[in-house]
Amino acid sequence: MTSSNLSHGIISILLLAVAASAQESGRWRYGAISWKRKFPTNSSSRMVTFTVESAWRLSHGSIVVFGTQNKPSTAGEIMKITGVDGQDPILSFGDGNMTAKFDVEVLRVDPIQDMVVGVTNIDWEYGPGGPWLANLTLCCRVAGNQNANKGVLLTTKVDLSSADMIGSPYVRMMPLVSVRLSEPTVQQFLIPAASARGFAEHDSLSWSMMPASYYNALYNVAPNTTIVQVDAMTGMVSFDVSCFKTTCTDDVEVVFVVQDTQSNSFCTVDVIVHVQRNTQVGPTILLNGPPNTPMQGEAFSNQTLMPAIVGFEEFPLKLTFSATDPDFTKILYFEFNTLPLGATADAKIGSNPAYRTITWTPLKGRAGDYYICGVALNMDPSSVCTCNPPVSPCIPTCPNHIRTLPTCFHINIKPNAPPSFVLPAMSNASYVIDMNFNLEINIRAVNENVLDPVIITAPVVLPIGASLAPILGDSQNTYLFKWTPASYYGGWSQAICFRAVNSISDVSSEACVQVAVNRCSWSVNQGQTLAEIATIFGSNFVQMWALNPDLVSPDSLLIPGTSISVGHLYTVRSTDNIRYLNVQFATTRGLLSPPAPPPRVPVFSHVLSSSSFINDCHGAATIELLNFDLKAAISALSQVFLLPPSP
Repeated sequence: MTSSNLSHGIISILLLAVAASAQESGRWRYGAISWKRKFPTNSSSRMVTFTVESAWRLSHGSIVVFGTQNKPSTAGEIMKITGVDGQDPILSFGDGNMTAKFDVEVLRVDPIQDMVVGVTNIDWEYGPGGPWLANLTLCCRVAGNQNANKGVLLTTKVDLSSADMIGSPYVRMMPLVSVRLSEPTVQQFLIPAASARGFAEHDSLSWSMMPASYYNALYNVAPNTTIVQVDAMTGMVSFDVSCFKTTCTDDVEVVFVVQDTQSNSFCTVDVIVHVQRNTQVGPTILLNGPPNTPMQGEAFSNQTLMPAIVGFEEFPLKLTFSATDPDFTKILYFEFNTLPLGATADAKIGSNPAYRTITWTPLKGRAGDYYICGVALNMDPSSVCTCNPPVSPCIPTCPNHIRTLPTCFHINIKPNAPPSFVLPAMSNASYVIDMNFNLEINIRAVNENVLDPVIITAPVVLPIGASLAPILGDSQNTYLFKWTPASYYGGWSQAICFRAVNSISDVSSEACVQVAVNRCSWSVNQGQTLAEIATIFGSNFVQMWALNPDLVSPDSLLIPGTSISVGHLYTVRSTDNIRYLNVQFATTRGLLSPPAPPPRVPVFSHVLSSSSFINDCHGAATIELLNFDLKAAISALSQVFLLPPSP
């Protein structure tokens, strides 16, 4: 980001923060601002919600529960952030309007760090035009950093020019980042940002630091880029502690910008990096691969090494942080960033090594991009936390108290999608088979959510004699469809459909295969003879032998699976009539009448007409009609008869 992105839109209000009374100084610890459409599915709505996550010095006199003089202690309490002499924090919407109302709902209280963390949501409806730079100004930062007691400015760019611009990126990180002199010279931590447009758009995010002009306008000191650098592609911050071993004394305050390069919106986050002077080694924190994921059983010391974890709406997800300290007299505890709605951490029990598990069942409609971050800190059970230096305001530290760098799980929560069929290889695959052929088709559908097994069923009645059942012992949950069409299915052609359903989320998909049964062609079973097959069709072995000239003898051994003919085909001419056909093929009128058709199989939208009867071959002396309508049959050139050989 260049200074021109900010100069005209915000410099006019920067002095508001500087003008705030110094008596109000020393309470701001951390903050991040972002926006999102209030009604993202309504492209005509121009109502947005600004969200500010903020951290405040708990011991500051102005930080009390609204309407009382009590310090906040419980999530859900409301703090009304006011200024001294009536100078409240100001949120300017960028369109000439602003508000001084800045109520903070408490998210968590951390007495050890002298910190209370909360969230503020403010709705605003924009008129035509834009984009706009919305700015939050207030006073003032805590002591102990190079911008102590100076004003605060958080900025976000609002662009409503198209329907797909539903919000800016947003950051949810630890409000306090601690580096250690005992660690390598360059230490790294993540600015965990997510796209309002979902996990798939994460690669469109870009990270940078606010330009020096931003700090100059506030009469603040910009961070030394030799000390602090951020990777534009990953958001990984590199912090060089070299000078803190010699001349540097104050902690470093940095404002990072996260921009969505596709929508051109951005958000900002104000972070203080605290340098721990303790030279002890301190604890190590690890991310443990969640169960039912490819990372199960693995431990990661760096969040850049762990792939994003995939979770699903309405399915529980367990994320475990573990930590160890080489000094086993120390007890380890964990702290976390603001957890997603519904996520909870198990009981806080100090130990070494130590484990804390976050359990989260995302609600329906909560698909998106999330980070859950944590730090481990060690404490001597006999020590008492005090401020260092022992003045107020201060960033408190404890004797022998060392914090790890924040480490984050990156989580992609997906909606429950329908299963995908992988077998047959393609939907609407076609099979052309003979009567009596043993048709077997493997049916398999997969669901990305391994906690939601797939069940495959036939949504309607299968053809007579067909079956569908899971293959026992198959680890890929394959089902087997089996069918051997009987003699009365000759000429039958229809789609056979299957439904795959997620057994828990009850989301389903359907796929069909097209099966056609050849008319008057029979697949031989093991040990079958011509005589047996002739009996099925009311014929005799002599006629069957005549239909199959490749057979040397009527007693020839029939190879299983081969096809034999059980009748002839005849195309009706416009001059044909029943009497002529009786004489021509030495048959009778009675044998021209079709038998009862097999049951139809209703299949989704595949509707059969009333005349679409598919009948069997009725022996070598039988003439059979596909669509039996005598007058139509005689007049239609395309009608097909099954006829015996000429006598």
